Amino acid sequence: MSLLLNVPNAEREHAASMGAQWDPIANAWYLPEDQYDRLIEVAQWIPEQHPAIILPTEISIVHAQRPCWKCGHTNQVVALAGNYFFEKDMNERDESVWMEQDFFTLFQQVATISDNLQSFLQDNYPLYKLALSGDSDHQYWCNHCVSCNSVQGDWFLFDEAGSVFNPTEKEAAARLTIRSYQLKYAPLIDAVYSLGDPSRLINEFAERAASAEDL
Repeated sequence: MSLLLNVPNAEREHAASMGAQWDPIANAWYLPEDQYDRLIEVAQWIPEQHPAIILPTEISIVHAQRPCWKCGHTNQVVALAGNYFFEKDMNERDESVWMEQDFFTLFQQVATISDNLQSFLQDNYPLYKLALSGDSDHQYWCNHCVSCNSVQGDWFLFDEAGSVFNPTEKEAAARLTIRSYQLKYAPLIDAVYSLGDPSRLINEFAERAASAEDL
């Protein structure tokens, strides 16, 4: 796992002293995961200005089937997930820190994603795209109906008890599929996640499909 950095030529030596490394094949600077304790020190070179979450380079996509609320067409809907991730937070001294969160969870209300994850989603899940929130002027990434293009809102997928990404029984979780993909650099997102039984049930009982490397 490594995080892509945007380092100007004039700051190369400074970046290297902060743990950044040069990838001659990609012609890019990056921070390896074993140097993530220096994330705050390299913050000025992180391409996204206000990232909240760094996902692992192996991302997980959870798949489900759900009828469109508007036209009734049965759609594949997806959710971003991670087996672990790093989250920006404040410590007891009100200092910015990056904390490793070592658990599986799904992400919703995804407001921002990095360019590499955008490209991946556009190529593989084109119906997961930006849309206006129903009750505000804010945009977030969400599922759309393949038939009528209506937004399949996160509340109906995640927040309602018993909804596809909020299972209450293992049988419902077993109807989901998790597929993993390997990215070259760690994607960044700004999103909401939750803890509790639904994520545990999905992690334990959802079908694990072959990863992209196995296909």
